Amino acid sequence: MEQHFVIAVIEALEAEHVSYMLAGSFASMVYGIPRSTKDVDFVVELEEPAFSRLIKRLEPGFDLDPQQYLETSTWTRRYILKAKRSAFKVEFFLRNDDPHHLSQWSRRRTVYNSILQHHVTMPTAEDVIVQKLRWGRPQDRIDAENVMDVQFPQLDWSYIEHWCGQHDRLGLLQEIRSGLEPLP
Repeated sequence: MEQHFVIAVIEALEAEHVSYMLAGSFASMVYGIPRSTKDVDFVVELEEPAFSRLIKRLEPGFDLDPQQYLETSTWTRRYILKAKRSAFKVEFFLRNDDPHHLSQWSRRRTVYNSILQHHVTMPTAEDVIVQKLRWGRPQDRIDAENVMDVQFPQLDWSYIEHWCGQHDRLGLLQEIRSGLEPLP
């Protein structure tokens, strides 16, 4: 993992006073089990001119892909930056009005991230699980299961069930959870 890239982005976001939330695999690693990754995801509240200032600040180490992308699960716009001397990528997902995104955003918290050895704003463990199950890719399922396994007794299951129900992922949640619940 190339933590120095992640820390550089966090420091640039904070220097430009951009509201953000570290998401994706890095968030799941904090609550679950660390693993290797070649990218980092941030949800950001970002408009011009802050976007241009942020990109300018990151230019020494990153190139902005000029194409704007659309994440198909939530229809969120995103931008991709590629590290100049590495295969590492940074994805900025623009915060939108998706009901779960709004809930996740309002519940985010700043914590000390032991992997990065840095303070960072992140979603809750519950929101990481919901988002990972919503995306539904094989690695996302593994990440969600790992977070559930590590955080099991502390999780707000009614919150997770509510949002998984909204995203038609309740069956998947129940399937994973049944394999994790402690036996009586």
